[in-house]
Amino acid sequence: MIRTLALTTALALAGTAAAQDPHAGHHPQAQAATPQSGIITVPSNGAMTQGSPERFTAIFPHPMLLKTVTLTTEGQAPIVVTAPASPAAATVGVALPRLAPGTYTAAWTAEGADGHKMSGSISFMVH
Repeated sequence: MIRTLALTTALALAGTAAAQDPHAGHHPQAQAATPQSGIITVPSNGAMTQGSPERFTAIFPHPMLLKTVTLTTEGQAPIVVTAPASPAAATVGVALPRLAPGTYTAAWTAEGADGHKMSGSISFMVH
């Protein structure tokens, strides 16, 4: 009973601390782009697309500026796609070049209007 109460209290305090930090979970070392982080990508991590995706899109919990998306696949040079200048938005994206079938990693970088930086990566397969 005491152990359960202590765990419940610790979780409540951790949630309160995260709620007070507007940048909680948005530190540059964050590498995973998952719904648990509040960031959703299209294609999603682990996706298997039918043909080359036309765009990379990221949905953030607050307005961001997408800076770059770097696509890598085995045996090929990295493809760096620079996002065109645009206003900060919760949903941001960039057109992708035509991708050959294979497994890709898309590493993205973004910046908030206040200058805080975020990055992450996802993997997906093009059929």
